Amino acid sequence: MSEVTPDKAAYIQRAPVVIFSDLDGTLIFSASKMRPGDIVCEYKDGAPITCISPRQAELLPGLAIIPVTTRSTEQYNRICIPRFHAEYALADNGGTLLINGIPDPEWSAASMRLVRKCSDGLSTCREILERDPHRSFEIRMVDGMFLFTKSDDPAATLSALEQAAAEGIRCFSTGAKIYALPAGLSKGNAAQRLAARVSPGCRIICAGDSLMDIPLLNIADTALFPDDIPQEAVAARNRMTAPRERFPEFVTEQLTKMKD
Repeated sequence: MSEVTPDKAAYIQRAPVVIFSDLDGTLIFSASKMRPGDIVCEYKDGAPITCISPRQAELLPGLAIIPVTTRSTEQYNRICIPRFHAEYALADNGGTLLINGIPDPEWSAASMRLVRKCSDGLSTCREILERDPHRSFEIRMVDGMFLFTKSDDPAATLSALEQAAAEGIRCFSTGAKIYALPAGLSKGNAAQRLAARVSPGCRIICAGDSLMDIPLLNIADTALFPDDIPQEAVAARNRMTAPRERFPEFVTEQLTKMKD
């Protein structure tokens, strides 16, 4: 297991709250929505992909956030703003714990045990996706943990994947993106495991912007999410919402107010 130094562990233990946040659409936003003055935080093939606002750039250095993302480890490391390369980060929908950028082998081994239990379901999903006429992208096995592809008709593709639910698989779409994941591989499960490990009994604040983030929002004492997600879908005791178009800045401002 990766080592947590005593001084860092002591700091975490004193923290009155632990903040978990999704990245895409929650703290960072697409470069297609970039405005003058926004700061690029990710490039691919030389082109900007994601950004933050100047206000976020001002506030984020004062926040200790644990990122929780469905991005692969490689995609997470592509983000070029140091603030997002936190001491702790959860990639692969919680399947990989990064400690100072290094995957924790014990955590990964536990995640792979979950994946192996659902290997038949993942195989079923792959077979369905291979013959899906709406699929518009290759089928990827992300870091050996879950399937990813894209669809021209996400609703139809999800409907075709429904039979895999009986085999322990949960399927989601985010825009054209399609995910098929072992049911136990959730952001909420991962955040609970990590919170219990680094700061037992802490108050938990979570932010997310999609249905894939509901398991994360549900374990929070306070949850932040866009106002187009039904409030009744989120079990958190305290719920804070804002319009999707200004959600990343809203999250950053609210977390700054609640961090102590």
